[in-house]
Amino acid sequence: MRGVFTLPLYPLEGAVLLPGERVAVPWARLATRSILERARGFGGAVVASLVDGESVHEVGVTAMVADESEGETALHGVSRCRLLSLVSEEVTLVRAERYPEQAPTRRQEEPTARLLRARYERLCQRIGKDLAAPVRQHDLSTLTWRITAELGLTAEQQQNFLNVPDPLTRGKLLLLAVRELEHRERFLRRWAHLRNTMSWN
Repeated sequence: MRGVFTLPLYPLEGAVLLPGERVAVPWARLATRSILERARGFGGAVVASLVDGESVHEVGVTAMVADESEGETALHGVSRCRLLSLVSEEVTLVRAERYPEQAPTRRQEEPTARLLRARYERLCQRIGKDLAAPVRQHDLSTLTWRITAELGLTAEQQQNFLNVPDPLTRGKLLLLAVRELEHRERFLRRWAHLRNTMSWN
């Protein structure tokens, strides 16, 4: 998508769709069906944005509607966009513009990508989590979206990462988040024998 465009709006409740990621949506809801049916007239594209009270966040993602399965369908995130204005309320159409990544130089990107990947892989090994499909070694942008989706962050935290304009800053913030999870895992490890006998709040 180039420049400014108009697409149906899909408001996401309690979930954030990130570029390159996927989110399931309930096909059974009448509101969902009307939005996705309208999307057919736009080549299957929508703007997906997290609901915030009675509005949606300014930064969202252009998404493509995936093949339907029984009872649900999915949206696949393509790229970030910034919502500009409401065009129609009947089936909500919005004007939006591309919100491209501010790309760092390869020299800046590679060390952060290597370190983030290594730290995240080590964390996954420690907690017994399966790694997702591999990401190209130095593709920092895709790597940050993948880790943001997998870290178990709240929707608001994921939205905060979606708002960050460049992958280098996002990568450094994710390194802090991974380090915090490593500290928490190290602290809880010595109490692991209690997990089967005690309930945790």
